[in-house]
Amino acid sequence: MATSFTQDGFDWTATINSASTSLNMAWSQQKTTSGFTAVTQGPDSISLSVSPALTGLTPMNIVFSETRTLAAAGSKTYDLTSAGSLYDLIGQPLNLARVFAIGIYSTSGTIVFSPGASNGLEWFMGGTSPTITITEGAGFLFTSPTPSTVSGTDKTLTVTSSAGATYKIVIYGGQ
Repeated sequence: MATSFTQDGFDWTATINSASTSLNMAWSQQKTTSGFTAVTQGPDSISLSVSPALTGLTPMNIVFSETRTLAAAGSKTYDLTSAGSLYDLIGQPLNLARVFAIGIYSTSGTIVFSPGASNGLEWFMGGTSPTITITEGAGFLFTSPTPSTVSGTDKTLTVTSSAGATYKIVIYGGQ
């Protein structure tokens, strides 16, 4: 899906050409015990790669991405259905009907990621009270080939910081 508009006499168009998420963890470990042969596990790994459909009945056709700095005791609530809360790369307001993936990474400070206080998006959290604490240099990714439905009662995500932080967030969604 392409997003197009005219502003100040210029025609703007944004098209999503590809989108994917991936996770790869690999390891090899060895335990040495005096008098015995070392026990080895691996090399072994797990991998996950999800590329949501960009066409069809429920396509992934929206990417929201931003870097944000929160002051001490600061917070930001993302309303996935409120045009004016999220904007795409060419400044057009977004209103998501579904969400496929979310990635968040703290570049400085510690942040807490959770469903919003009002109409929290429970999705993979299984409730409105769970939180994920992300320390500086750490990140979190949740991805699914099948989208979660965003609705008027299941739509907000909140990021908070008690001492101030900067983070990057990406949401793959659809209209």
